[in-house]
Amino acid sequence: MKKDPRLATTQADFEKQFALLSQIRDKLTETHDGILRIRDVRAQLQDFAKRQKENKSAADAVKAAEELAKKLTAIEETLYQTKNKSSQDPLNYPIQLNNKLAALAGVVGGSDNPPTDQSYVVYEDLVTRINAQLNGLKTALDADLARFNELVRKAPVPAVTPAALK
Repeated sequence: MKKDPRLATTQADFEKQFALLSQIRDKLTETHDGILRIRDVRAQLQDFAKRQKENKSAADAVKAAEELAKKLTAIEETLYQTKNKSSQDPLNYPIQLNNKLAALAGVVGGSDNPPTDQSYVVYEDLVTRINAQLNGLKTALDADLARFNELVRKAPVPAVTPAALK
């Protein structure tokens, strides 16, 4: 591919653009991987809480599961707009961090110029905010999930609980 000869953009300018776009892509991937982990763990926690709701000996574990699920939901909702269901919903619900970072990729990649200083400032701001959420996720999974698992081990909770017949 050749550059447009009418442009004054240098190879170094294109390399700066590519480098920033690569960083954006990598952070989006990390963000989306975190969202997938949240959804997986939360589904397991909710399933446990549902199955053990009536088990008095598992009350502490059920409460811990519900609290951790809420914490994970708050992190997810900061990273990703979970209320978007139709094409009109972005008008009603604000975009979240992952969408803002993806939009920045469009700004950076939509030009034949090197990224602007403002693009770098926005990138750093978004990455700082995303990292705070991902660090919160790491803490939740390392500490809170470990505490929940310990409560499950201490409670006489069966590994499999069949659903009640109706």
